[in-house]
Amino acid sequence: MAYRDIAAFLAISFGLASLADVLVFTISQNASSPLVLSQVALLWGLFRMYTPTVGAAVALRMSGKSISGEFKSYLNVRDKAVYWYFLAPLIVYMALGIYFLLGLAFNVIDLEKPVRIIAEQGKMSIEVARVLLLVQLVSAYPVALTINALYALGEEIGWRGYLYKRLGSAPSLKNSFIIGTVWGLWHATAIGLLGHNFPNLKWLGVPIFVALCIPLTFIMLILVSRTGSILPSVSLHGALNALWALTILTNNLEDATGELLGGNGLLGILSLVLVATIAKIFLGTRGYVK
Repeated sequence: MAYRDIAAFLAISFGLASLADVLVFTISQNASSPLVLSQVALLWGLFRMYTPTVGAAVALRMSGKSISGEFKSYLNVRDKAVYWYFLAPLIVYMALGIYFLLGLAFNVIDLEKPVRIIAEQGKMSIEVARVLLLVQLVSAYPVALTINALYALGEEIGWRGYLYKRLGSAPSLKNSFIIGTVWGLWHATAIGLLGHNFPNLKWLGVPIFVALCIPLTFIMLILVSRTGSILPSVSLHGALNALWALTILTNNLEDATGELLGGNGLLGILSLVLVATIAKIFLGTRGYVK
């Protein structure tokens, strides 16, 4: 394991991401226009998600390895990878379904809440709002495979590509813990400064988000190892970004309590642990590409 290369990768990935967060935080303190803030957020998201790619490229250059050659090896477009690229987003739909079942069992979600929000904001009937919500749920799939995948690719090249390869490309609990922890901590300044995913908990939300990233990483590593490509983790990541906000919209708990127990909190973690267990049982260690 090239520790110097990994250290360079992490320093650049974390450093650039934190710099972007500080910059956006500063702008948000001085800009009042919603249009300006939305444009800044769009650029921030794209830049931030590609900081691991930049970190990987610099680390590869430092070690004298081919950047394009290694990046191509991560993508590795083959039949199995393409097949799972289209299937992986369905795993997020399954996770969302499990979350809803758990949320209803523990009485912490209200499935009609997003319908009411859509109806109120769009000044439409509840029936039309339900149809619109269903359309959004279905359309999240092509969004995950296209625009969201383009964004997610920047992270996946770094976490499930570069770092995973340096750790031996084994979908073990140890590697899932390491990569998941690093991935979660990489979000720390976005969570603490900008309230990303945890507008109330802020810095206290960091360890919770790290815990969420570990089972999610385990699922991704199984897919990457099974296909020899990061493509399935890219589309899964894209689907998560397209769909998981519904766990927030359906949350009937308020403020910090909702964040602690909701989709990015304990129930979300439990849902992903269950999905990771299912993935381990059904995908197992069979068919891994060496």
